[in-house]
Amino acid sequence: MTVTRLEKVKDTRWKVEVDGEYWNILDAEIILKYHLKPGAEVDEQTLAAALRAAEYRRARERALYLLDYREHSRRELELKLARNVSREVAAAVAKRMEQLGLVDDAAYARRLARKYILEKNQGPRRAVLELRKKGIDAATAAAAVEEVEPEEDALCDYVRRKYSRALAADEDGSRRDKTIRALMRLGHGYYDAAAAVDAVIDELNQEDE
Repeated sequence: MTVTRLEKVKDTRWKVEVDGEYWNILDAEIILKYHLKPGAEVDEQTLAAALRAAEYRRARERALYLLDYREHSRRELELKLARNVSREVAAAVAKRMEQLGLVDDAAYARRLARKYILEKNQGPRRAVLELRKKGIDAATAAAAVEEVEPEEDALCDYVRRKYSRALAADEDGSRRDKTIRALMRLGHGYYDAAAAVDAVIDELNQEDE
């Protein structure tokens, strides 16, 4: 097979013709690396290698774009890249981003854990679940959540801010139960949730006396 023509299509990208027919569009870097100049004799292995290199380059550029937008876990990045390239290439690029220090699952998990627990008032179980959804492995997620130590009265403060009005008007206990269930959906255990709600109810009752 022979490379018969190169035609520039955009910036550094060129359309490549082989044996007089359109073959593919590649970046100039790939064309130079595999010596795909007009008149060059090529075999199927060379063309396949050039395509793999082009796919890797495309995935690398996409990865850098995604990481510039926000942090990703290695798994999360790999899954996003795999929408447009092979899983093998996606995994290789995600691993390379990790090697370069652009992906750090442990640091990412710690930052997210603090956000979930301290800002969103989530309990440990919910925080671990959210980290797992981000592609963090179970052990790393659990370790990150364990490092976060909210203030001792944090759950009570949250109940005061969000539920005081409803609890103050609770005549039959239904709003107490509803508030406890809401806290449990945030990942707090029943006893912690109930203790926080009852503490706030006691405060409200004392204010009414």
